Amino acid sequence: MNTEPPRAPEIPQAARVHQPAVDNPMQRQPQHETEPRLDRPSPAWEEDRNRLEQEVRELKAEQQRFLECHMGLEEQNSTLTTLYVACQRLHSTLDRAEVLLAAREIITNLVGCEEYALFSTVPTGLLRCVDSFGIDPEEGEKFCLSTEILWRVLQTGEPYLSQGDNAGGRTGAEARISACIPLKLNGTVTGAIALFRFLPQKPGLQKLDEELFQLLENHLALALHCTDLHEKWTQKNGAEA
Repeated sequence: MNTEPPRAPEIPQAARVHQPAVDNPMQRQPQHETEPRLDRPSPAWEEDRNRLEQEVRELKAEQQRFLECHMGLEEQNSTLTTLYVACQRLHSTLDRAEVLLAAREIITNLVGCEEYALFSTVPTGLLRCVDSFGIDPEEGEKFCLSTEILWRVLQTGEPYLSQGDNAGGRTGAEARISACIPLKLNGTVTGAIALFRFLPQKPGLQKLDEELFQLLENHLALALHCTDLHEKWTQKNGAEA
């Protein structure tokens, strides 16, 4: 006896209905890209960006140049103002004591030196200490007799500026000299200023200091000469009266 289940009738090949394939988005074929993607900048965009970045760098460099130029002008203006005030202070009086006080203020407040001595030549060709600050006047008198730097400045008319070393084995007061400035009247050396020690907050000489030294070199000598002439004129007129 046959026990197999009955088979389903086969559908003829021609009678089979075509089933459309299910549209699967994951299986779609990529189409040709007609527009650039955002994560892939075009060459034109890259060129514009590079050009703009270059312009920004140039503008920043130009701004820095203008800033440095402005700071330089401000510094120059401050220097000229300082020199003008110092010069006017020296020539504002014919009293010798006032001129020496003005020189002391310039040296201590503007240059920043707390020890100095001012020497002047006498008709005999020697030196005498006419003013000092921070040192003993007797030390100043001894200094002008035994200091090679001072006499070299008087002979050559060239200032001496120390570089912070002790070349030549100098000792005593001579080793403490930071600067020595000649005083000139019509090209003739009439004296000198010896600067020994600067203030603690002053690390060394600056450009303004050199400008002040040149001012003292010429204008202080002239101011002292004017006080001498004024004193002689006053004595002469007083004697005649």
